[in-house]
Amino acid sequence: MFNAIHTDSVIKVDLIVRKDSEYRRAEFDRRQRIRLEDFEVWMVSREDLILSKLLWARDSHSEMQLRDVTNLLHSGCDTAYVDDWAAKLGVEDLLKEARRG
Repeated sequence: MFNAIHTDSVIKVDLIVRKDSEYRRAEFDRRQRIRLEDFEVWMVSREDLILSKLLWARDSHSEMQLRDVTNLLHSGCDTAYVDDWAAKLGVEDLLKEARRG
């Protein structure tokens, strides 16, 4: 992962190189094209952002990632997709914790 920062607008973007796993290929296939001002960019789906943050929380023991997941869950998502991949990725307990938060 690396960052790009537009110095005039002070916008920071995280850029992540896709890994070659079943989940990361599914995540890439679900990316969404969004328009920002005068250009379009590809953005990870809300559900895949939740799953990535759960993986980061597991690997780094980061409370901040879990808080982010709790907030993202409150704004709505495809819960069946998140539940399915959370089980496959082994982050079900963290997902339950975030839902309680």
